[in-house]
Amino acid sequence: MAKRTLLKIQDRQALFDIPTDEDSLIRHYYLSPADRLEIEVRRREHNRLGFAIQLCLMRHPGRALMANETPPRAMLNYVAEQIGADPASFDLYAGREETRSNHVAHLLGYLGMRNATAQDRRVALVSAIETAFTTDKGLWMTSPTSPRTRRKQACSSS
Repeated sequence: MAKRTLLKIQDRQALFDIPTDEDSLIRHYYLSPADRLEIEVRRREHNRLGFAIQLCLMRHPGRALMANETPPRAMLNYVAEQIGADPASFDLYAGREETRSNHVAHLLGYLGMRNATAQDRRVALVSAIETAFTTDKGLWMTSPTSPRTRRKQACSSS
């Protein structure tokens, strides 16, 4: 029997890929004055750029930069231009894994985020299972914006 994937290729790309078109870059990766101040605290240009890239990715698509991952050139150029950095300096970013990890830990606090707990993962799994009974669309099952997930979030926050 052929293995069936939950997400279509285009759905997976919509959820996890880094956008490269100009409108999306502006919408998702514009750095506010507060962001720029937070970035400027980093001493070296490559760490400022890497920190800025991490910040952008943690906002959208909601994940940290993976080890040895290089963002698309369009994103790198857009972010580098905003902070006055040379995009080529990114190649030096996080030569130390500790730097990358420290940046992510700092950004979690700056963005008011936290790592998912076991309880968070259980809630997401139950929501996906419940949604699976109503649709065969993988994107709806994995999306935090599915109607069922939004209802659960509204109920749990009241």
